[in-house]
Amino acid sequence: MNVSGPDPQEFPRDAALRRGGGMSRRLLLGVGGVMLLGGCASTGGKPAAAGPAGATTAPTPDPRSRPTGSASSPGQSPSGGADTSTAPGDSHSNDSAPPDNSPAPGATGQDPPPAAGKPQFYVHEGDKAIALTIDDGPSSKYTPQVLALLAQYKIPATFCMIGQNADKHASLVAEVSAAGHLVANHTWTHPNLAKMTEAQVTAEIERTNDAITRGGAHQPALFRAPGGNWSPTVFSVCSKLGLRPLDWSVDPRDWSRPGADHIVQTVMGHTHTGSIILEHDGGGDRSQTVAALQRFLPQLLEAGYHFVQP
Repeated sequence: MNVSGPDPQEFPRDAALRRGGGMSRRLLLGVGGVMLLGGCASTGGKPAAAGPAGATTAPTPDPRSRPTGSASSPGQSPSGGADTSTAPGDSHSNDSAPPDNSPAPGATGQDPPPAAGKPQFYVHEGDKAIALTIDDGPSSKYTPQVLALLAQYKIPATFCMIGQNADKHASLVAEVSAAGHLVANHTWTHPNLAKMTEAQVTAEIERTNDAITRGGAHQPALFRAPGGNWSPTVFSVCSKLGLRPLDWSVDPRDWSRPGADHIVQTVMGHTHTGSIILEHDGGGDRSQTVAALQRFLPQLLEAGYHFVQP
């Protein structure tokens, strides 16, 4: 009878099992113990924390991290168009802006109004309530086009007007107000208020209030700082003049003329319950803004949103 040893190609552990099961079991238990001790050492002697499905927990990202669409690099937007008296559009160096890709906190209307020294970023009028704001006008060319679209879709908006333009186009101030839209104060010359004295800030705001009321609109109750450049001085002046600071939470940077597609995609991708959307009808060529409004206004309505005023 031919007696031979283990097949030289056989896995060593299998050969050991054939030769002596007891020894191999002791060997395996010893190896397993070393592995267990090694695993405990790597976790500081404690098992790793596990989530519901046994997954280890990871740090939660900050939900209020800086958004990609709320602020832009310092500088001024291109200017031009029919209203040469208009200061360049918002540079939007809005460092205090909240994320524009998250729902408004307390969007059911249960939250109190913004605390003193802070602007309003959201509306709190219930589920699917949003607001549309139009800055830097009025413009003899683009404001009538925006008004026509708002009338077509029965959407109330807030027009943040520059005093120089309101003074130049008083009939448009009256037309905007008569259509049921709010008129807000956006300064006389569109400066960076954060670098101005209290007297300078007051003059910018009061002169604009006068132009707006002369045009036939109500005394403004809202104020928006150009570029979102707020300061303690600006908040103090607003308080003294009875103005509520208004900011925004969705900024498609339409003032920079990035293309109608970009404007539409940004608005549709970042708008949630409570959002305040920023657009422009003045400060230069706003044909892309008008084209974008024609597309995203009906899309937002179809998605179940309804428009309110801040």
